[in-house]
Amino acid sequence: MFQGYYDLASNMITQNRNMNIISNNISNVSTPGYKEDRLIESTFREEMIYRYDQYGKTQVGTVSRMNIADERVTDYSEGGLRETGSPLDVGLTGNGFFVIQTNNGVVYTRNGSFNLDDQRYLVLPGIGRVMGTNGPIQLTTDEVGIDSQGNITTEDGLQTFGQLQIVDFADYNQLTKITGGVFQANGAAPQASTAKVTQRYTEYSNVNMAEQMTRMMSGQRVLQGSAQILKIYDQLTGKIVTLGSAT
Repeated sequence: MFQGYYDLASNMITQNRNMNIISNNISNVSTPGYKEDRLIESTFREEMIYRYDQYGKTQVGTVSRMNIADERVTDYSEGGLRETGSPLDVGLTGNGFFVIQTNNGVVYTRNGSFNLDDQRYLVLPGIGRVMGTNGPIQLTTDEVGIDSQGNITTEDGLQTFGQLQIVDFADYNQLTKITGGVFQANGAAPQASTAKVTQRYTEYSNVNMAEQMTRMMSGQRVLQGSAQILKIYDQLTGKIVTLGSAT
């Protein structure tokens, strides 16, 4: 009977983690280039089931105890492009990431909602400076043209400011999300990307709001059900203790 406490408590902990991930997805539904996360659940402690009858002890199967959080995985599928009208906004089509220089090193993102800082460097606000093939990109104007290869020029094409550095990775499992749609490479070597750049557009997040709401309601029902059964276990335990004391 007391095993039920462990089973229910582990399930509630797992569902709380799942709800946190879903909530984070929902809060980033409008973040350009954001990639949805999912919680992969697993079981812990498989036990054999035996049947005892007149013929003796017979194994009839196994049962898994304790639902636990196995890993958090990211869906890297593209979210499609939306028009913004801003000349500094760019969206990617195909596999690849923009490179951003932060105070703590280089990070990667598909969020192309860029702006200029006080020194007129191209930046991803709140993260860092956008890297070009020859270092951070500094502009003299925000009225620029950006071609499909990421080359940035004045609108008349007479002055070139640089080319956006766009990279890809052989194995996305080597990436770790640190905030929103921003990733660290954890020592993985970036490689060339064939992604195409589209100016005045950014990529939608790939979060499906209806799906996230459905998953949230399902998780809430599981959490509430586990809490209710746990309460019943507690009442039964209290009754056992009371009856035991009475005898």
